[in-house]
Amino acid sequence: MSMALLGCEPQEQEIRLAAQDFRFSPGTIHLHAEVPARLTIINEGREPHEFASPLLTDSRVRLLSAPDSYRMPPGRSITVLFQAPPGTYPFRCRVRGHAGMEGTMIVDDSKS
Repeated sequence: MSMALLGCEPQEQEIRLAAQDFRFSPGTIHLHAEVPARLTIINEGREPHEFASPLLTDSRVRLLSAPDSYRMPPGRSITVLFQAPPGTYPFRCRVRGHAGMEGTMIVDDSKS
């Protein structure tokens, strides 16, 4: 995870998540609750993938920008801009046959 900085304060967290055949990399993502996050999911595999997470439907999460679809053909990417409260949010691929293609996003309220 990298953070874009403006002065000394983080402006936005930038996360790159690769969807590969058949895993997400990284499998665990750590974020800060106080800072908006830009999550870019890139399909680096040969199969289509679909990103699913309670993060996308949780009423406490502020979706600042989201794609029309969370399905990605090979070579394509999607970007979601959000701010989430502290918690643990699992994510997975919803494509049939991709069981086990999952990960975890951990949002912490500390600034460390």
